[in-house]
Amino acid sequence: MRKAILGAIVALLLVGAYASYVVSYPKYPKVEGCVNPFAVVKPVSRVQENWSRVHVFFKLVTSRDFWKLAKPWNVDYSHVKVVKHTLKYKGENITMLAMGIPLRDRKHVAVLYEFSDPVRGIKTEGFLIKMVDNVTAKTIAVTTNGVVSTTDTCPHECNSDFDCPITHYCHKFCCKVDTEKAAQCCSWCIFTCVNPFLCIVCLEVECPWCVQNNCLEFGSECKGGWVPGP
Repeated sequence: MRKAILGAIVALLLVGAYASYVVSYPKYPKVEGCVNPFAVVKPVSRVQENWSRVHVFFKLVTSRDFWKLAKPWNVDYSHVKVVKHTLKYKGENITMLAMGIPLRDRKHVAVLYEFSDPVRGIKTEGFLIKMVDNVTAKTIAVTTNGVVSTTDTCPHECNSDFDCPITHYCHKFCCKVDTEKAAQCCSWCIFTCVNPFLCIVCLEVECPWCVQNNCLEFGSECKGGWVPGP
């Protein structure tokens, strides 16, 4: 009886969170040009957030980008990492919330970035990353402002917005990263990187710039439009 009541409560919480997510989700601005947001901001400081599992759960449930990459019930909540960065953008300080979300299969990691102010139109960005081996990880799905695209290989669709349809823009991202080299430039992940799977969680959240600087292959794709719902 208690299990049934608990299950009903959890179901109601999920329905309520989902309803809030659908009704209140903001409309994003237009992305400005071919952009990798990490190429146009500079890190100033960082603070590790100590979120409870409940806090993390509700954040993921109400994130359109996360639903496009994975599902909340597939998350390993014991190893989720959250860091808030202060960045310099156009002479002003903004913040970026970074979340590293390992999945239970211990093969995939979802990463979410949420900017306090749009960086050339990008408010949220997310990646689903798959471990290839102990030192290499590749991106298999990308979300930008809630719009998702998946890829088995690294796409090279465009060099600028002029290569895309009128309603689309060129988006650049890292397809494959050398985690071993990235770890060498990120002092906060030295001990974590003993475990290759948790290493990518740490690197993407603590030192996304190290990931970008040690990218083995950059890809690009034409993105555009807006698809509501998860």
